[in-house]
Amino acid sequence: MTPQVLLILILVIALAASFPMFYRTYLWNKFLKHLKNNNSEQALKILNSTQYKIAFGKDSQNWNLLRFYISRNDTKNVKALTSELLGSSISKQQAYRIFSNAYFYFLSNEDKEMSAKLLTRLEDILEDGQKEQFNMLYRVLIEKKSEDIERVNELLANMEKEKESASKKSQVGLLQYLLGVQYYYQNNKKEAEKWLKKAKTNVKGSPLEKHIKKLIH
Repeated sequence: MTPQVLLILILVIALAASFPMFYRTYLWNKFLKHLKNNNSEQALKILNSTQYKIAFGKDSQNWNLLRFYISRNDTKNVKALTSELLGSSISKQQAYRIFSNAYFYFLSNEDKEMSAKLLTRLEDILEDGQKEQFNMLYRVLIEKKSEDIERVNELLANMEKEKESASKKSQVGLLQYLLGVQYYYQNNKKEAEKWLKKAKTNVKGSPLEKHIKKLIH
């Protein structure tokens, strides 16, 4: 083999190896361009395409489809995709990412059936501490119970000791919300308003802010 032929062979191999990366970048940028131009139909076509599935894998396709539907409050398709995945075999890591996000979505919509199904599946993959919190969310937001006031206060006290982080503010806001709605169930308007106002500040701009505005004006 001459040096020229060897060089050409190396170049061909290098191009073949780099093509998938370039194609993924091209496909993803095309998807983002459609989103930026509010062309949701074309963006969704890319996510649902065989090309996307081949380039990024089925797990990535499912995850980004779920995010797309949730961002548009497309409950019908969030439910359809979640139900399909509940009946399929996926990795523990993928199951946690998909089902925890779907769980929060259906909790916020007060969908008891889907929340219960997701909680059952999540209990198989969550650690004990996480199980406690996910069950508490179900009791407060779906069953409308107020038996977790003491526990939420403990969690808030623990959060105050933690270092500041990007996620701390929203986590504190969620706990304050859980505390406020429990007082709301008890018709303790003073305490409910106190905690819901604090929560509103910490979750500003999130879907949770809308729920708070329905309770306090």
